[in-house]
Amino acid sequence: MAAVVLTETPGGDPFAGVPTGPGLAAALAAVDVAGLPGEQVAAWMRATFRQRNHEDAVLLDAIRQTCRSRAGSCRRVLDDGFAPRVVAANLGWSAVTASSRYSLAVFVLDAQPALGAAMYDGVLEARKAEIFDSATEGLDENQITEVVRIVLPEAPGLAYQALRERILEVARALDPEWAAGRLAAAVARARVATRPSPSGAVDLCGYDLPPDLAQDAKAHLDALAGQVQARLAFLGVELGVGFIAARIFARLLDGTLAGLDDPAVQDAVIAELSGEDPAGPDGDSDPDDGPDDSTPDDGPDGPDGPDGPEPDDSGPDDGNDGRPDDDSGPDDDSGPDDGSGPDDNAGPEERGAATPGPIVEPYPAEVALRMRLSTLLGHDEHPAELPGLSGTLAEIARRRALDMGTARWQVLVHDTDGHLIHLLALHAPPDARPDPRHQRRTVEITAPAALLDALDATTHPDDDPWLASLLAAYRRSRDAPPEHHPATTTRDAHRRLPGAALGRWIDARDPVCVAPGCRTLARRCEHDHTLDWQDGGRTHADGLANLCRADHRAKHVRGWTYDQPAPGRFTITDPTGTVHHTESRVVRPLPDPVAPRRPHPADLHPADLHPADQHPTDPCRRHTATSAPGTLEHLLATRPVRRTTPTADDDEPPY
Repeated sequence: MAAVVLTETPGGDPFAGVPTGPGLAAALAAVDVAGLPGEQVAAWMRATFRQRNHEDAVLLDAIRQTCRSRAGSCRRVLDDGFAPRVVAANLGWSAVTASSRYSLAVFVLDAQPALGAAMYDGVLEARKAEIFDSATEGLDENQITEVVRIVLPEAPGLAYQALRERILEVARALDPEWAAGRLAAAVARARVATRPSPSGAVDLCGYDLPPDLAQDAKAHLDALAGQVQARLAFLGVELGVGFIAARIFARLLDGTLAGLDDPAVQDAVIAELSGEDPAGPDGDSDPDDGPDDSTPDDGPDGPDGPDGPEPDDSGPDDGNDGRPDDDSGPDDDSGPDDGSGPDDNAGPEERGAATPGPIVEPYPAEVALRMRLSTLLGHDEHPAELPGLSGTLAEIARRRALDMGTARWQVLVHDTDGHLIHLLALHAPPDARPDPRHQRRTVEITAPAALLDALDATTHPDDDPWLASLLAAYRRSRDAPPEHHPATTTRDAHRRLPGAALGRWIDARDPVCVAPGCRTLARRCEHDHTLDWQDGGRTHADGLANLCRADHRAKHVRGWTYDQPAPGRFTITDPTGTVHHTESRVVRPLPDPVAPRRPHPADLHPADLHPADQHPTDPCRRHTATSAPGTLEHLLATRPVRRTTPTADDDEPPY
């Protein structure tokens, strides 16, 4: 998890001390942009952005005031349900759009004034305010206030989807019951739908799928597509892995491949896409060297995601730093992680001459689950993460972890600020299921050093053998000399590429690309020297960083520069000369649960309900299936009353 923590303009930002409003508007109007150097142009752009955010807040207030105004009077009245139509008529909007903007105005100016103040100050944009509104739907107002208090300071440095995930992470920690009810209602309306695209093609999408099933399905599809891509490349057919995955997906659903196992599915798709015998002219389709990682980018957004799909970073490598083959398997837990474990690229036995070609491994190498040790042990109900997809509930995460007994398990020990300080490799708990499909995946458990120290002082080895082995590995790593710790070792200093142990450390420390705003997962990144190898950079932890291929190329081709003043802290200068500071953390702080103040639906008067609850086209009513009884009632019972009008005094009835 990397976030922009500070942006600086060398020589000073001339607009930094100018408050938004008329003063900043006048300062911007007086600027001759053609006469500004690059650093000042970027500062001018940021100031323009702040002023736009301020104007958006003014517009929201204008919408709110208009909805509450009546002819011939300066008094503001309660909303009668039709007020947004006045806005629609004046601005040329539909009634739905006007109602949506009015609802947002009430949320940020009345219900959560901290958001409105941030917009007036220019530090929060309207789109991010909308994300706060939609992501907290169903929480009690005091819980939403706590979410805003925690996340608002981080919001300016987070991209849209990262902000949504952070809000949901905090919200799930505040109210696990709300999160469970929201997930149950969504899964109850799971569906597969088609929609035409402007090009004339058709999207076939599954919506509201259970997260664990969706993760496995996507990983299996990626693995099949990667193997097909490698074999097609051997036949001289170059196709993108996304196109291949889409073809496999469609063929699996249309019945063409019904009853076939994975090798037969590969053969059939290869025959269709190549028009040749998949075995090749010499009867052997196994390429000598398939691609190192043929899975598509782990983009966070599906068809409806706010950022759209992640771009394909598949440009040519600039040759500065590649990523070594992932040859790291589950290390023996008898000492600090030194990269000496068995090769996790070793797949099952070859399936014989009848079906030649690369071996299908159902799930590609990836971090499949990240959760806290305290949650795994049942001490709390903090949410977990399915990297590249979404957060998930503690109950699902614990079950998911035990399903992956053959995965590599590693514990990321961190300090109070969330920075990695130890990386421990160990085996799965003895009650985990040995499902061979997960053998190349990784389960990451995060643990604060303070928790391990406390457990070490109170845990008897016979109480829990798995926990005892974890604590023993922690003691060995804590007491190891610097040369044996991947954060301080110089063992790989004179090698151009890091060894397995150091590579795992960088991937754990920098779980996503360290470039500002980038969310490409570590598995899709390259180990880059912050000071280039050819310029004297050396291969050690404080000289390496994870960069996706696009940002890696931008560094060498477009003049971005990187410095790492401390491990995991980066000072990045863009081509305009503007300086961005980012840092990598393995966890972010989460709050303790906050009890909601929720009225029972039977106690609510219809006039007090959220407008969506009174409307026959409420999405919850329209899509909730009978297969999940009680979920709709749960949502109605737990949805807060978000007033769209001010509260009238008893002695001042509505106009």
